[in-house]
Amino acid sequence: MPYVSPAEREVFVSRFNRVLAVLIGAAAAALIVGLLVSVHDMRLLYVVPCALFAFVGWALLWRPQLTVADDGIEVVNVTRTILIPWQALIHVDTKYALTLYTPGRKFPVWSAPAPGTARTLRATRQETRGRIGKPNVADSARRPGDLLSTESGAAAEVVRRRWAQLQQSGAIDSGLADQVPVSVRWHIVTLAVLVVLAVGTLAAMLAA
Repeated sequence: MPYVSPAEREVFVSRFNRVLAVLIGAAAAALIVGLLVSVHDMRLLYVVPCALFAFVGWALLWRPQLTVADDGIEVVNVTRTILIPWQALIHVDTKYALTLYTPGRKFPVWSAPAPGTARTLRATRQETRGRIGKPNVADSARRPGDLLSTESGAAAEVVRRRWAQLQQSGAIDSGLADQVPVSVRWHIVTLAVLVVLAVGTLAAMLAA
């Protein structure tokens, strides 16, 4: 769900995923402390898989976020960061997660997953009872992931609203999507750390 910082930037993270990341990190930290205090042999190498466990939780669940601003959309996923100028955007979908389409490419937003069945039912009841508004999308095109009380729906609504405002103001020139580059930056350090910890975990399991 979103928080605003500052006025012209809206940043979305998955609160549920971040809670899971904290729980995973806390469990890994407890295991590491326990090993350091009570183990004094080769089993101490189990610290490495615990570190891998915590790092994966951070990379998959805590780090991903979506930033919506007047100059474009920044998507921080697990393995890469994508910068999408508004002129390159051609479609917004929420089938499995918030997904942003540019000519010939699509970019799922890791921090805005579509809801599961139980979450969809709760969100639908909230909308039916008038506790939340309806998404700014035609009924024929609506998906469960468009519900405003879901993470994908809240993020999609902001993207669509900002996109429409910029189009109406003339800030976006139509017909240029094919000519506007999308910037993709791979998380080289993150991937390297994951590889090192994975190899270290395998070695630790064999040695211990």
